[in-house]
This record gives sequence, C-alpha cells and structure tokens, in this order.
Amino acid sequence: MRYVRRELFVCDESTDHNIKIVAFASLCNPLRENRISMKKNLEYKDYIEGTRKLLEQSKTETETYQVSVSGRDFIVLPNVFSPKYFNDTELFANNLPVRNGEELLEIGPGTGAISVIAVYKGAKRVLAIDTNPDAVKNTQINIQLHNMKEKIDVRHGNLFESLSPNEKFDTIFWNTPFGFVENERVSDLEKAVYDPGYKSTEKFIKEAKGNLRQGGRVLIGFSTTLGRLDLLQKFAEEAGMLLHLLYEVESEETHPVKFEIFELLPPENTAPNRA
Repeated sequence: MRYVRRELFVCDESTDHNIKIVAFASLCNPLRENRISMKKNLEYKDYIEGTRKLLEQSKTETETYQVSVSGRDFIVLPNVFSPKYFNDTELFANNLPVRNGEELLEIGPGTGAISVIAVYKGAKRVLAIDTNPDAVKNTQINIQLHNMKEKIDVRHGNLFESLSPNEKFDTIFWNTPFGFVENERVSDLEKAVYDPGYKSTEKFIKEAKGNLRQGGRVLIGFSTTLGRLDLLQKFAEEAGMLLHLLYEVESEETHPVKFEIFELLPPENTAPNRA
C-alpha cells in the first residue's frame, strides 16, 4: 500500500478571501484542479467500476479472516466492508484527528477498526452504529478482541435513528459511501461503498448538527476521486454548516485515488480544528 499525507488549510468559497493551501496552488478550488489532472486518462465510470471489482473480490471471502490495521489485528466476517480490499479504513484510522477524552459517534463502523483505534488514540467513549447486521456483529467481535467493552458500544440502525434525544457527541465521523450511483438497489455490503442519489449522505449532513454537543464537529471520510464533492458542498450549505478540508492522502486501489477527511462546522465555529 502506498500513500502520501498532506495537511491542508481551508479554501472557503463563501468569502472573498483565498486562503493558502499548503503544497498546492493558492487558487480557491485546488481539489477540482487535481481531480481533472487525475482524470486525464480515466473517466469516473472507470473508478466506479474499479471499486465494483474490489467489492466483488471481497464477496468471495466465505470464512472469517484476520487483517492488520494501523499495526493492530482485527477480525473480518464475510459480508462486511474489508480493510483487506479497501485502503481507506487504515488511512482514515491513521489520520482521524481524535481529541483526548472526547466522546465519538462513528456511523458505519464495518469491522469496528476505526472505533477501536480512536480509543487507542485517546477517545473516552465511542458509539458505533451500522445498518448491516453482520457489521454490528463484526464490530462486537473486535471490541472483545481489544478488551474495549467498557469503552465502545455498537448498535444496529440507520444513521442517527437509534439514538435517544439526549445523546450528544463531541465528534461524529462517517467514512461515507462516496461512490455516487443513480437510484439502484444495493445490498447491505454495497451500502458501504455506494449511496444511490447521495440520499444517505444528504440525510447525514443535515441531521448531524442536532446530535453534536456545543463546540462539536462532524468529520467526513471522503474521496474526491470517487465521490461528488459538489453535492457534499451543496448539502453542507443547505444545512447551514461550513465544510473544511483537513487532510488529504494519495493511495491506490485498482486505480490511483485520493482520500480526504473533511470537517463540518456550524458557522459560529469556522476555524478548522487540527487536533
């Protein structure tokens, strides 16, 4: 696996100010320029097809197996989004800016690797919620494997629906299913990589603020190579939130891809947090 980490500052198109981006041109939309550069020889459909091939390969796993993420062992069950085939789990686990002592909600934990590593990085408590029953079971297994039953809880549910009204978090993270497809029927496993019409992504962004504590933040795992940044920006604006780019990494699956972590903040807290 090959990847390069870059730390970036904010480019805010809602103001008249261009904010310099480290190691990039100081123009206001460098992401678009870099997407165009990467796509000179590849179309969007090629990237989506590459993702589909990896997903089909992962479906051939019919037995439980073990993987290493950030130097730690994790169990993977069949029908669960697997770090063996997709690099973004480890990339986000390594680069997620966890604050010491915070309470974190992870949507779509899959194997639970990011939730577990967040505790190792200093999170006080993590709640993980997944729509895939196999992923819930898988996360439970890895919670037990790492002796974190007192630190991590996992529930079955869709986005925030299984939360009680008084449950609030310092940070909410989702490695979103950034593969944009039209209105297709997708399986539980496919929901980890495809979001038909970005309906779940829109719902997540528009409802996240109501589940944050004061001063809280939303972190979004994304790929501007495979995903629709324009829709992410649109949903953030409609939700009255500001979207900031925190980290970018270059990786390779079937094709070279970029992965990013975005921070979503209410306008009263517009300075990006770099924990």
